[in-house]
Amino acid sequence: MTGGLFIALYDEESLKLYLDKGVYGFLMTPVMAEKPSPQSKHYAILADYACSREGTDVFFFLKRKIVYGGKIFGNKNIGSFFINGQNSPLGRKANAELFWDESVRKKYIETETPGVFRITKDGGKKAQPFMFQFTTNDNTGKYISSDDLYFELGKYPYPLPSNSMQGMGFCTLTPGEVSTLQNLIAESEKNIQFEGCGEIDKKGKETVFYEGLASIDDKLLNEAQLEFTILSSLKPFTSFLTDDYILCRQVPISPFKPAEMDRADICLYSLTKPIKHGTIPNVVIELKKDKAMASAYEQVTRYLKWLKSITTEEEFEQVSVYIIAPQIARIKRSKISNTFSNKIKMYSIELNSFVNLID
Repeated sequence: MTGGLFIALYDEESLKLYLDKGVYGFLMTPVMAEKPSPQSKHYAILADYACSREGTDVFFFLKRKIVYGGKIFGNKNIGSFFINGQNSPLGRKANAELFWDESVRKKYIETETPGVFRITKDGGKKAQPFMFQFTTNDNTGKYISSDDLYFELGKYPYPLPSNSMQGMGFCTLTPGEVSTLQNLIAESEKNIQFEGCGEIDKKGKETVFYEGLASIDDKLLNEAQLEFTILSSLKPFTSFLTDDYILCRQVPISPFKPAEMDRADICLYSLTKPIKHGTIPNVVIELKKDKAMASAYEQVTRYLKWLKSITTEEEFEQVSVYIIAPQIARIKRSKISNTFSNKIKMYSIELNSFVNLID
């Protein structure tokens, strides 16, 4: 079992470039200030990167095709991605060299800053401050119709990340989705020829992400920053979390809805005891950037109510839920539903300990 990343692209030229060079970097606004703004998607994108580990499979989604990329390399027990230049706070902290610069591509417009470019003349500035690197293999370039995947996933009566990623540039995949894709790709005879299609080359020193680049600040900008910090390394929480999991974020834990399905911040999938072929999480984590109130408890209770309805009694026994926040409010037992109190644990980062309901 492995984790996976599902990356949406918009043109075949870029796909062939990334397959040829074994790299991918999300186009995002460079952050030249000390910190991004609280409204920025900066940390949300970093949280996706932080879910990766060496061996994670990469799949590209392009015009109803799903194309296999390869397996990510870098770090085994912490986020496995590379810092590309100094167009982000992490890049400046790491004093990272720019080793991949797409600004020289004919389709983009260069700026005075290396690694920063515009997609259109009047468009905003873009950069690729973080990169995945992956090793290619015999399946690289093979593709299937997206319908092939969704027909297979249709047998599950609940949404999964790959069929609820609308509006997202890329998303993490559950082990069950990855296994399904691996089998379909292996059987496919369709190939995209990409060798020699790279318009640019890697250069300079590559800086792999390391633990010292992520820490929980005294005041978090948003919940995504906490997501990134936890997903990049589980070590601060080894008293109750281990590395024996595949990590995902923003996973729908909800019945199918027309819009706004409930999504859990972090989900962990056991490598040794997968539930429903690795499509149901063993651990669900809900985060709050300031103080977790009774509403957070009610939220995870809804998650558990749904998970109980789609699992067997034995499977549901394996499910646990954590609320993690800098502070946990004094939540009265009489004010919340106690149906799943044996499955819900609340952890205060400030106290470095679990907090109980009060009578």
